[in-house]
Amino acid sequence: MAKVGFYKRYLYIIERLTTVPCNFNDLQKHVMTKLENDDLGDKFEFSSRTFIRDKADILDLFGIEIVYNRKDKVYCINDEVEAPAVSRMIEAFSIHQALKDGNKISPSIYLEKRKVTGTHLINGILHAIQNRLMISFTHTKFWDMEISERTVKPIAIKESEHRWYLIAQDEKDGSIKNFGFDRISNLKILDTKFRPITFDVDNNYQHAFGIETYEAPEKVVLSFTWQQGNYIKSFPLHSSQKITKDTDEELVVELFIHPTNEIVMELLKYDSNVKVIAPVSLRNEMKKRIKKMVEIYK
Repeated sequence: MAKVGFYKRYLYIIERLTTVPCNFNDLQKHVMTKLENDDLGDKFEFSSRTFIRDKADILDLFGIEIVYNRKDKVYCINDEVEAPAVSRMIEAFSIHQALKDGNKISPSIYLEKRKVTGTHLINGILHAIQNRLMISFTHTKFWDMEISERTVKPIAIKESEHRWYLIAQDEKDGSIKNFGFDRISNLKILDTKFRPITFDVDNNYQHAFGIETYEAPEKVVLSFTWQQGNYIKSFPLHSSQKITKDTDEELVVELFIHPTNEIVMELLKYDSNVKVIAPVSLRNEMKKRIKKMVEIYK
């Protein structure tokens, strides 16, 4: 319970300073109120000396630096060092707390019903990556249900569209490939070690819309109706998204991505609310898919 209390205190500090910078007195009041709600208020203190130690622990554990803004006389998070994994952890913690508090009163939060996507494999694969141990598994392709046995050198784990993927070098041909966790079974961590593999995951997937990179990246120009455009502005399709036109009639955006099947499937979701302006190859692919859909309903 002591360890849980420490971690909760760390996360309450992070949660508060991520939401709004504040002075120590306000932070202390917030953290102690949270701990008292967890029935931990009488077991943990939060003094200025405790805060000094907690700041060092938070930086060491999570890579989050808490700095003091002398001008405004408040503590805040140094956004430059915050990693996506930390943001996801804070999000998960906030949801967990909301669910726990909500369930005390009524079932007020309704989650999507999702199938397990292989997250039980994360710890084992992560262990293999960190210790450079080869792994073997059975892989099933969904398109043709082809089943094959694979032995790979694991490089990284990547998330895309609520699915998890293993980025690895396939021993069969030496190529770097991705394998969906939900298509992996009979995972085995082998005793065979391998030398470090030079592969920049961020660089190789920076232009990917999802996980596919088989087409060369290029500029994609899309025109949305103004209604759909409001959603696209609030939730960009890709980190490269730039708005080039924003009127009462339409929103035009530019992306620099691999024009693969994943972006085609995404755009089909918006039906007549989106039009591909460029490139011509993507326009033609959209036309072909739409034509097939029309033929199905004749």
